Amino acid sequence: MHYYQFNIGDYRRDTAHLSHLEHGIYRSLIDTYMLEESPLSGDMKELERKHLIRTANEKKALRNVLKDFFKFDNSMFLHSRCDEDIISYRDKSLKASKSAKKRWEKDANAVRTHSEGNANHKPKNHKPITNTKKGFIKPTITELVDAFAGKVTDPSHQAGLWLCHYESNGWRVGRNPMKSWQHCVTSWITRSKQNGTGQQFGQKAVSKSERRDEAARRYLEENNDDGVAWPASNEVSP
Repeated sequence: MHYYQFNIGDYRRDTAHLSHLEHGIYRSLIDTYMLEESPLSGDMKELERKHLIRTANEKKALRNVLKDFFKFDNSMFLHSRCDEDIISYRDKSLKASKSAKKRWEKDANAVRTHSEGNANHKPKNHKPITNTKKGFIKPTITELVDAFAGKVTDPSHQAGLWLCHYESNGWRVGRNPMKSWQHCVTSWITRSKQNGTGQQFGQKAVSKSERRDEAARRYLEENNDDGVAWPASNEVSP
């Protein structure tokens, strides 16, 4: 045990006759007794080495302390007060362990019951993200690539740009929620052809919306020159 109670009044009453050297040795012996939760070895050489007893005065002080406060029995030095504290500590630890075990078993049974109850329920039908008011469903990347195929130079890259742009602006066209992603793809491709670059932007002045698109394109090109491996599910975040 790494902690024990120390009654100053009792200690001073019982040790008033000790010298300062004997006080230090006695406290060192008690600390070892409580830390190891066992009596001290009856081997004097071992005790002296373990507690750094070297001089003749220190050896004499050690023998005085052992004589006054410890009982030699079965090749061990016993201390009745320490033994009582150790037994009390172990009893409390055992009770706490049993109590914790009961709580754990109770909680485990509650978790199993809850899990078993959930096992009897039918799984929920997880549908694609849908705007129920407008009937809008976000497209998958596969659907986007197919929509761009044959109409732009790099369908996968353009699909990624398109998805990045509308994901970042909350799926809005101007200030209004998107109603048809197919129509937005068509408009995107038309603007690309009008710019004459095969991409979303030309050299002319662009709107705030188009500047966001340009930032998305640059980000993709700087971070992945070979294209982006977009998800194939209804999750649209890149």
